[in-house]
Amino acid sequence: MHQPKRFWIHKYEVSQEYGGPEEGGWWYDLGTLVEDFVPLYFEDEDAVYEKCRELNGAEGKRREDDEQYGYTSVLSHMSTFYDYTVEETAYPPKHFPETRPHYE
Repeated sequence: MHQPKRFWIHKYEVSQEYGGPEEGGWWYDLGTLVEDFVPLYFEDEDAVYEKCRELNGAEGKRREDDEQYGYTSVLSHMSTFYDYTVEETAYPPKHFPETRPHYE
């Protein structure tokens, strides 16, 4: 019997972290799973991505209305930012990236 594909939308608190001074300095995105957000379950791939875009759009609007500093601002640590992601597992990583990137 064919198992339907399964998708979950998870919510992460995100920030930019300083990677290092190479090439004039570089940054990377860091995410921490929001534990009290109940993942949204879908079996329809189009529907899950549509909902994820909707949630991220609403988050963008919330940022504009509620946060004093932008995501890439040097003062962004004084604001809170979220990102919704689609995963094919109910138990995604607690953090991303799983290992700290390094410059090559």
